[in-house]
Amino acid sequence: MEINNRIVAILKDNYGIKVTLIEQKPGGWSALAFLIEDESKKYFLKVYNKKKPSVKPWIKAIDRYTPLVKWLNEQTVLKNNIVNPILTKAESNKCEDEEYVYLLSEYIEGTTIGEKKLNSEQINELAKIIGILHKNTPNIPYELKEQQTKESFNIDFCDLLSSFIYNDLDKKFDAVYEVVKPYAGCLFDNIHRMEYLSKTLKCKPHKFVLSHADAHNWNVMQGSNLMLIDWECLKLAPQEQDLILIVTESYAQQFLREYKKYIEYENPDLDALEFYSLKRKLEDIWEWIKDLRFEGLVKSKEVTVELLKLNLDASKNTDSFQSEMKKVFK
Repeated sequence: MEINNRIVAILKDNYGIKVTLIEQKPGGWSALAFLIEDESKKYFLKVYNKKKPSVKPWIKAIDRYTPLVKWLNEQTVLKNNIVNPILTKAESNKCEDEEYVYLLSEYIEGTTIGEKKLNSEQINELAKIIGILHKNTPNIPYELKEQQTKESFNIDFCDLLSSFIYNDLDKKFDAVYEVVKPYAGCLFDNIHRMEYLSKTLKCKPHKFVLSHADAHNWNVMQGSNLMLIDWECLKLAPQEQDLILIVTESYAQQFLREYKKYIEYENPDLDALEFYSLKRKLEDIWEWIKDLRFEGLVKSKEVTVELLKLNLDASKNTDSFQSEMKKVFK
């Protein structure tokens, strides 16, 4: 069944929506994205392919994070800054057919920041959103908090990446081999560093907060308000989880000044900052390798290869990370 026909049927049966328009939008790496309209309203629909192995954790996460995002909408001032999920007629967080899982939310009128720079007002607004999110952690109902993933500092994906480089990289002389082979030694060094950081952080005490865990510019939209979208990675983690994508930017000092108006942050954990910085680079590298070699492409081959190259280059320049962070927090 063609995807548009599936969407028309699934929305009618599960939400009572009579679709008048379906328009595919640029999506992320986990799902297809669609603007949906009926006679009176717009919606945003994410469609997950059940056959893609790397998507399965995001599908599983829906029933964990959606109730908490609904709670944030209903109980905090963040309702004007975050997506609002829409439940099915049966009060389910999602619906599905034999091939896809469907997640519906209210449509946000606005544009994704993406490759553009945040302006000064947007920097302050993002700091406010993340500060309020972290500050509300003690107020979350116990049953919702217990459902969330808690940071364990496990790095099982590093074993898979290491095994691939040792055993599988040379088996096929494709774009993956051509791009990754020159970086093999650097990747092994980073994996060993991750192992050290993982062991170190597991032995430390931590203050966990509710973290969006993916607060980069492609997940920030400017509408009538600044909006933080795509909550699949929501977890309980140290503050550094949400701050790592920001404290490496030129506007880090401004962001931190605003952020500290909402929640205390006086003693940054440099090991945690390095862990999350390196983890993101290596996870992305592993995901793009899998897309190119094993699972099929989400974006075009050219885009995926270019992003892989960029992250491999970034993985070469990690030795001075903690000294650079000391300058940010001096």
